[in-house]
Amino acid sequence: MSEYCGRVTEHTKLRGKIHCCEWCGQKIEIGELYATWLWFDGGTRSTVYAHAECSDDWMQAAQDEHGVAYGDGGGKRPVAKRTTEKF
Repeated sequence: MSEYCGRVTEHTKLRGKIHCCEWCGQKIEIGELYATWLWFDGGTRSTVYAHAECSDDWMQAAQDEHGVAYGDGGGKRPVAKRTTEKF
């Protein structure tokens, strides 16, 4: 089976479980902007979480690599360019 990435949705963390960013490995804290998308790989479905600024860098890296860039939690978290308002 092949890999597939679902549509990106953007949120402001208001409550609930704290997830780690799959790009930089840091926690996505209450009040921070973040993005989620579904990742399908070999029949396995998972949800990807990333800070807004990490998501921006990740999408740029994917564009630079002709559509695919993998995150392992070891990337550098860039300075946030967006406010804490919802996307």
